[in-house]
Amino acid sequence: MKTIIRYSRYVLILLFFSGFVSCERYGGDNILPLADDDSDRPEWAGGETDLNQHIKGNDESGTTRGGDYGDLYVLLRDPDGVPTMTSIDVDLDGIIQEDEYFVQPIDALTGDVIELDQYGEIPATATPIEVDFGRLNIVRSPQPVLDQAFEEAMKVIEAGDDFTLDFCGRLSIWNYDLVVTDSLVLTKTIDSPRENMAIYQYLMNYMYEETVDNSYANRLGFLAQYEIDPLLLAAGCFSAGSDKTGTVDIDEVVYINGFLDCCGLNPILNEHDYDFNNEENYYFNFSEPRKGDGQFQYNRGIYKDRYIQFLVWDNVYYPLNEEGISEGPVFSIFDIFEGNVDFKGIGSQPQFTYRWDQFSHERVQGFAIAVDDAVQVLDFVHGDSNILFLPNYEPEP
Repeated sequence: MKTIIRYSRYVLILLFFSGFVSCERYGGDNILPLADDDSDRPEWAGGETDLNQHIKGNDESGTTRGGDYGDLYVLLRDPDGVPTMTSIDVDLDGIIQEDEYFVQPIDALTGDVIELDQYGEIPATATPIEVDFGRLNIVRSPQPVLDQAFEEAMKVIEAGDDFTLDFCGRLSIWNYDLVVTDSLVLTKTIDSPRENMAIYQYLMNYMYEETVDNSYANRLGFLAQYEIDPLLLAAGCFSAGSDKTGTVDIDEVVYINGFLDCCGLNPILNEHDYDFNNEENYYFNFSEPRKGDGQFQYNRGIYKDRYIQFLVWDNVYYPLNEEGISEGPVFSIFDIFEGNVDFKGIGSQPQFTYRWDQFSHERVQGFAIAVDDAVQVLDFVHGDSNILFLPNYEPEP
């Protein structure tokens, strides 16, 4: 398994300098994972590089969540996305430092692990694979920005009477219309990228459990009674924060978890893996998200009960009537994306399977596939104004 990272000549990884800080969910009073008021930068940041014992030369990386990600590369990882470490006896100006540990980047041309030089650096002849985060740059915002986005989302969520997931897994809020119909009507779907990433951060740290110090009840815990899986909701939130095009993979998921300090309820400690504060790094445990849980598994069958309607099909237009209903054809998203439908007379066009059918749908890989599927569905539905999502549709038996 592979993922991404940045290197320095004299330290393990510059990735941790640009945001892969150790998990802070084990103390404090904040509802979201702890962070400084303005950023997640270490004490020596802000120009005081003399305080950073790790820097021996020029430092070109960013030090706050708003800074540059730097060069983040695909790495060798285990099934939970934890980087595999390798030891090197590093030569520092003729002084050998024994058993210095480094992550293992992957070469784009060969697909093999890149052999690091005597300084622990990537050789100039190697071609590491860089990761593009696109719109997920949003997570570089200081923590208070994400906290505010979370509160904005909660204003709508806490006023809701019922809750479902939309076509790509985002949270939809329903309220009773007591004046006109005395029935539930869709009030809002959380579609803001920033609000979705704030909810993602919360879910990937607490899911529906109590906060660590039990000072606060879990503010999303009530969603359990609506049978909404917290990790599937998190995958839908991640998709809403991502670019609509491109591929979400393991590397992107694990790095974003690092930037947002998402290490979950049962984190994995990666031995010999430290940040710039010399604190140990923890990773989300997809094999056992909570103690006693089974590993995360993703099943595309969740899309079998999500239906979309086409207003134009085979060059025939089906207008909406006064009740907002059309006679256009209706299909499940699953059938469209698995290629079970003769798509507009040109045959089946499977869209899920061409990317991920040969991969395992479990643990971190399964979670990355869940996010990537949701991104594809979001692009498909939003990219065609003739497609309508039918949240209440039930096919005739």
